[in-house]
Amino acid sequence: MLIEENPSPAFQSRWGYHPCTYDVYRKLKDLHRWYWSCVYDFHRWNRWQQKQPQNRVGSEPAFCPVFIEDTTWYKPCRRGDDTHYKVYPKKLVDRDIVGLFRRARTPSPGPVAVFEPVLLQSIDELHAQAGGWCR
Repeated sequence: MLIEENPSPAFQSRWGYHPCTYDVYRKLKDLHRWYWSCVYDFHRWNRWQQKQPQNRVGSEPAFCPVFIEDTTWYKPCRRGDDTHYKVYPKKLVDRDIVGLFRRARTPSPGPVAVFEPVLLQSIDELHAQAGGWCR
């Protein structure tokens, strides 16, 4: 009698199946927290940057450069029925951390596809880069 192996080596917890190990989930959780901290810090920096030099109090606010690109960002905004764009001097990017964290966090009742090794390597690299700045 042959024993069939699980075709999808998903990781099982007591709540269901997940696409990664707990260690990778913890890294994604750290990256998710650091990303949202960067969002707040970036907007704090932008408010400081918009002030005239004589009105800037204190030192320039810092943000994690891992989640920032040095390109102009045209962010769509809505106010009622009116749609306009807010212009920022730098662009805030999540590098798909929010979606990956949601996938890793939410259990599935059946086996799911695991994260690819290339994706796991990029998560490790991003965690190492952001960890030096955000801790």
